[in-house]
Amino acid sequence: MSAACCALLVAVALAVGACGVEREPRPDAAPPAVTLGTGAREFAPLAPDAELLVIQGPQGGFHLLGSVRVVGLEPGDRDNLASPDNPTTEFRVLRAGVRIDARVARYTQGLAPVAGTDQHEMVGRFVILDIPDDALLDGVELRFEVEVADTLGAHASDSRMLLARPHPQNP
Repeated sequence: MSAACCALLVAVALAVGACGVEREPRPDAAPPAVTLGTGAREFAPLAPDAELLVIQGPQGGFHLLGSVRVVGLEPGDRDNLASPDNPTTEFRVLRAGVRIDARVARYTQGLAPVAGTDQHEMVGRFVILDIPDDALLDGVELRFEVEVADTLGAHASDSRMLLARPHPQNP
């Protein structure tokens, strides 16, 4: 076989491999929905008007903990961060309509199943804040938002108005 034929076969194989097979959502799947929460190790739903703790990290910055529970979205593969089927979850924090997060709380990873339900979750992700001091947010109302988009094109979002408080263990 000539070098030109080999090159052509490789090019065709790469082109065919690049064409993804579109998957259809399961017909019995629930409509996409997400519930915003918090919690370091377990999902803790956020009630409207709840307080949210601003945590000072060991390097001096500040963050919130964001968690989600979803239904009706493809959960991806929680054991493989590189899976092309993993959904993307993005958290945002706004004060008076202006984003105060550092715009880095975007996670593309699989979601863990919630035992005994058709839900999946991600727990305890850092939502880094772009603030110099947690006292600036003490008693301030914030809008905490999340959006989850799966690889099939479905997405869902949730938000809560919350009262910020410095974590009692902050220095």
